[in-house]
Amino acid sequence: MTPTNRRTSLQAGLLLAGATALAASIQGVVPVAGTAAQLVAILGPLAATACFTAIVALRETAPDRGKHTVPVDPVTGLARRDALLAEVERLYRETTLDSPTQLILLDLVGFKNYNDTFGYPAGDALLRRIGRNLHRLVSTRGTAFRLDGAEFAALVAYDADAPDLADFVASALKEEGEAFTVTPCHGTVIVPNEAPSAAEAMRLANERLYALKHAVRLPRERQSTEVLMAALDKRSPSHGDHVRGASELVESLARKLGVSAEELDHVRLAAELHDIGKVALPQTILEKRFPLDEEEWAYVRRHPLMGERVLKVAPALGDVARLVRWSHERFDGYGYPDGLDSSEIPLGARILAVCDAFDAMISPRAYRKALSPEQALAELRKEMGAQFDPIVVEAFCTLMDERTRLPLAS
Repeated sequence: MTPTNRRTSLQAGLLLAGATALAASIQGVVPVAGTAAQLVAILGPLAATACFTAIVALRETAPDRGKHTVPVDPVTGLARRDALLAEVERLYRETTLDSPTQLILLDLVGFKNYNDTFGYPAGDALLRRIGRNLHRLVSTRGTAFRLDGAEFAALVAYDADAPDLADFVASALKEEGEAFTVTPCHGTVIVPNEAPSAAEAMRLANERLYALKHAVRLPRERQSTEVLMAALDKRSPSHGDHVRGASELVESLARKLGVSAEELDHVRLAAELHDIGKVALPQTILEKRFPLDEEEWAYVRRHPLMGERVLKVAPALGDVARLVRWSHERFDGYGYPDGLDSSEIPLGARILAVCDAFDAMISPRAYRKALSPEQALAELRKEMGAQFDPIVVEAFCTLMDERTRLPLAS
């Protein structure tokens, strides 16, 4: 190695060592004084003085990584159990009997069955929704927490004029659909008035929680997969009309496109059962009388996955479950849940998408009027090559045209 190269290499090494020591000091790994001594040894007095000045300036402005970081639950975004325990202990150190706080522990009865039936992603989505609801309810007067599994908590300023606050919070977190009910049970303690210590307050709240939880029993018949399969027959009359309309259209269009007899059975069943995943959606979403917000739409877009999971319980319905999963994919690849495009989507699912969309457009909704068949067909044509397969749309338009030209029976 030439003298110039050796000198350049030595300078690079010194700079690297200085930078490493500087970073370690900023992060608090070593003290500033120790870092300064290292820099003098490595870089010499003049360069070390400059680095030392930089260290002091950056240490003063660098965030404190150890003292103010609160662990957050990744599913709900709420503070976790450690934060709750620390806050309860703080209350016992700093508050008096004249300014109490209400500790509310909540556990979701029925959530395990929901999770087992519809899958962990659906369960996480429900937890996220409940967590956000809890945060909105208490944010103006306290803090919400998610503990473990289906357990939540809240600390709110106690108001003697509103003794039923815990009951209100619990009832507002209830979620139910046609095939599930998730009901929060709660235990509450007034801190510091009702318990002498933080540990005793948590113990007493848990004791009260489980006393109520064990008194709640969900009907076993609402927890079975068979009820999920029968749930579509118990929906509102308008939904039954939608299922029958979509099913009849799907069968006629599948025949026109030359689908085999075996696949025709799968497509027909998929048309009848394509909305079964909606039995996992909260009733408040299904009955909303104005357009859903983005959070609610994200929840609704999970229903094909939930439907597939329900149907796959019966091995004979495996092919039907696959069509239900992909019934909301788009021809251009921007659908859900898997973003399939064109030929990746089974023909049966492409047929179902067109017929379902048409029947939905000509059916009234709480937030819009029904379109005429002519308007709905025009909408389908506008989406050819984007949302829908052009060949399937053309065949459907031909089918509808043939129906309108059929002579009336005498």
